[in-house]
Amino acid sequence: MSPARQLKVLQKTDFDRLLWWLDPNPECAGELYEKIRWRLITILASRGCRIPEELADETIDRVARRVPDIEATYAGDKSLYFLGVMNNVHHEYLKRPRLSELAPPENSAVNEQTYLCLDKCIAKLTPHAREIIEQYYAADKRAKINLRKRIAVALGISNSNLRLRALRIRAKLQTCIEQCVNGAQNDVE
Repeated sequence: MSPARQLKVLQKTDFDRLLWWLDPNPECAGELYEKIRWRLITILASRGCRIPEELADETIDRVARRVPDIEATYAGDKSLYFLGVMNNVHHEYLKRPRLSELAPPENSAVNEQTYLCLDKCIAKLTPHAREIIEQYYAADKRAKINLRKRIAVALGISNSNLRLRALRIRAKLQTCIEQCVNGAQNDVE
């Protein structure tokens, strides 16, 4: 992953400020946050996005970082601000090179190298991080949602915290895999 695309860690204070900006009542803020997040995911999925949850979370992170700049002057429906940021995030996503564009599917040597690198990078994770990431991506569709709720409960954290942990672990894996693959290609050349 290029340095420009590395995930920036959202600070808890930024997230708390976002929730307060949405509504000073913590319960109402949490409900509004979930409604906005699911709306973003739904819109992104309807646009054919392959990673709607990740882009919705990226959108929320960006808005959270902007709250100090806009909270005093922003007027109107706050969910519309999220939609504007989501459009920008989605446009950036569409411009990103896809793995399928970087390596043709028939290149089994590259695919094999990528999988070998994935195995090496997963082995480098702490046992706790490895367990989280393996469980987090273990199911599809509705089963995935239920599984992630169970994981969050087992860890004693919120679904949002679980999602952020998984995204951070995935970002580390992505960087590790890219470095590994690039190193292997340099060894061949």
